[in-house]
Amino acid sequence: MAEDTTIGLVLHDVARMMRRDFDRRARSLGLSRARWQVLWHLARHEGIHQAALAERLDVAPISLARQVDRLEQEGLVERRADPGDRRRCLLYLTEAAQPALEALRDKAALTRQRALAGLSREDRAILQRMLETMRGNLSDHGKE
Repeated sequence: MAEDTTIGLVLHDVARMMRRDFDRRARSLGLSRARWQVLWHLARHEGIHQAALAERLDVAPISLARQVDRLEQEGLVERRADPGDRRRCLLYLTEAAQPALEALRDKAALTRQRALAGLSREDRAILQRMLETMRGNLSDHGKE
């Protein structure tokens, strides 16, 4: 198999395996992938509106709405009116979500530790730079 096709396959496999490892750890907290992804993205993008979050997560808006409804009922997420557009709400985490996020960070650290075992600090820095370059190369959706 050509090197250029192998890179994509290996990246896909590693991402899938890391996600599975993390999913297993998150399940011990009672969080499905759909739930932890919403919390995780909100922690990084608080105040985002639902449609933008759905696009970021690559899910249908109605699927996200159900997840947000459940998280809101559990007191982990709150909707606030968008002062710039009365038709939509902005999403925020509540204080009650902080322990879950801290536990998720701990689980993520364990998954990263497992995935990066055997790589030196220098290797990790090089890998980070390479992946960021690749992400930047692909981030402009308008180019083909």
